[in-house]
Amino acid sequence: MSTIKSILIPTDFSETAELAVAHGAHMAHLYKAKIYLLHSVETTMYTGGPGEPVMVKEAEKLYTMGLEQLKSVAADITAKYDVDITTLTVSGKPAASITQAVKDNNIDIIIMGTHGASGFEEFFMGSNAHKVVNLSTVPVISIRITTTNIGFSNIIMPVSNSLHSRQKVNNVIDIASKYNSTVHVLGLLETNDPIEDKKFEIKLETVKHTLEKAGVKYTVKHVRGHNPAVEAMKFSEEVNGDLIVIMTDHESDLTGMFLGTVAKQIVNHSKIPVMSIRPEHDNVEDFDPAGGTGVI
Repeated sequence: MSTIKSILIPTDFSETAELAVAHGAHMAHLYKAKIYLLHSVETTMYTGGPGEPVMVKEAEKLYTMGLEQLKSVAADITAKYDVDITTLTVSGKPAASITQAVKDNNIDIIIMGTHGASGFEEFFMGSNAHKVVNLSTVPVISIRITTTNIGFSNIIMPVSNSLHSRQKVNNVIDIASKYNSTVHVLGLLETNDPIEDKKFEIKLETVKHTLEKAGVKYTVKHVRGHNPAVEAMKFSEEVNGDLIVIMTDHESDLTGMFLGTVAKQIVNHSKIPVMSIRPEHDNVEDFDPAGGTGVI
């Protein structure tokens, strides 16, 4: 994602979705990008058989109401930000509708609200945002109601001593350059091995050099801990962060792929927006001297 030309913003017209719309409209203005504003109506649960015309009418009513609300939101965005916008009202499950819209409209990034998840839902299913992050082939910025700023002044970029992708750094540079952000690099040391620590320092030096070459402001901090998600969220509070950028660290299970533990924790619990990026394993330049593909 060297540049952003098309932004998908799903909305259910909730307060959290309004925040996502504000973030997406602001980004579209900065990038001169087109917005696709999507509302998904789950009509399946309302649609009955031939003998249940009332339920069919209720589904049609929901669809029509969603379309009118979407047009109203789009008109407000156009008036305030003067950006190109297309509205999409579709029937179906939100996560599936969103991923299909990405394919149909050549979307570069998704910006969406999330209510997070906890307990049973988090372990077995996760939030809609978690599902979209799990399925999406493009970066996803998920935004919770606890978000207070529109725009990104302080970007948190966790870097672990596992293999690490240049892909995330390139995305961070792109965002930071547009928003005039400061990037706060968090070096996550997970072992007490001096050799691994030395390799990690080489990796961080490469990251710093890349940021300097791009003219991006940055800071660096090292922490040694066992839970990267907790450390990243704690650090974001220390520096007043307003965006955490992560790779989605997918892991294999018997059915295929699922979102890794670290990414899931951050997406579901971060108080600030999270930008999740799926690694492009076929085209990755890695910072580790040994080569390979990276995931955090």
